[in-house]
Amino acid sequence: MQALRRGDYFPRLKTGVVLTRLSDRYFLGLPSHGLLLESGLSLLLARSFDGSRSGRELAGYLHCSVDEVEEFVRLLVKEDLLELLEEPRNLAHSDLSSQIIAIRRDIESSLLSHRAEVSDGGRDELNKRAAASILISGENRLGRHLLVALQASGFTMTRLVRGSGLPPRIDGADICGIVTRTGDIGKLRREFVAELERNSQIERAQSAPKNSPDLIISTAPIEWDYVQRWMSEGSVHLHVNQIIGREIEVGPLVKPGATPCLRCVALSKRENGVKGDYTSARVEVPSAAAAFLSGLLTLAVGEYMATENTPLLASSHWYDLLEPMRPPEVRHWNFHPECGCR
Repeated sequence: MQALRRGDYFPRLKTGVVLTRLSDRYFLGLPSHGLLLESGLSLLLARSFDGSRSGRELAGYLHCSVDEVEEFVRLLVKEDLLELLEEPRNLAHSDLSSQIIAIRRDIESSLLSHRAEVSDGGRDELNKRAAASILISGENRLGRHLLVALQASGFTMTRLVRGSGLPPRIDGADICGIVTRTGDIGKLRREFVAELERNSQIERAQSAPKNSPDLIISTAPIEWDYVQRWMSEGSVHLHVNQIIGREIEVGPLVKPGATPCLRCVALSKRENGVKGDYTSARVEVPSAAAAFLSGLLTLAVGEYMATENTPLLASSHWYDLLEPMRPPEVRHWNFHPECGCR
């Protein structure tokens, strides 16, 4: 149980946890796991765990001891069914802006609370997201979708860096109908990206992004000068290759010196007869693919930032965009002896 004073937390069942009657007993849990309630007090407590009363207040309300509440709380926390809030859940605020922020934070943190052994309602992870600095290298459909998805998921210090060769204003190739629409044609890119940030982020960033980002995501063809700089600066980076036919390659995520680099991958591909450097001409992904990939990448970034682990470390995932529900083909990479990156 997290370090809160005895009885001073506000217990709330995690989202999706339901109470179901089974003959003469009740089942409390999710479709994947749960427990049978053995006493009338446990049933009353489960029905009262909505985050509005503290453990101490519930003891008085149900005429039981704080120890009895604590015992049941510990059981539910062990089963990953309960979150312990530091203050009562309250989505009603005096001004509309604060109310919207509270609702959006609650929706995002409800999913985060289901991460293993998390009982704080996902608040700590959501707060850490606001402090994480992410740089998206390559302005294109996917880059803009990813910027919006990351900002909307609490990564408020995410920046999008424009690549070379793009016109200064939004043009027809930028229009996807989701993030960039027909009415945006002619807008200055810098101003349009700032507009996307303002309209998507949960709340304003409290500080300027760090000079050295925690993560760089490349959504454009590899520019080896940039890759060399990221390696020399020790910057963790994730590469998304351009769409080739019906497939797109996501990964690997590179931790300089600890996992194989992008040059290791290129050399390994070359040995196997796979062309590694594709045209640097502008290639955009279809609208639905940009939406799909940006959501997938945002969830993967959230996993890495929270756990410092991801299946994308030293591996690439190939997604077939015409059969998106099929599991991706995964290829694992090793350090290449000709590279010398470690």
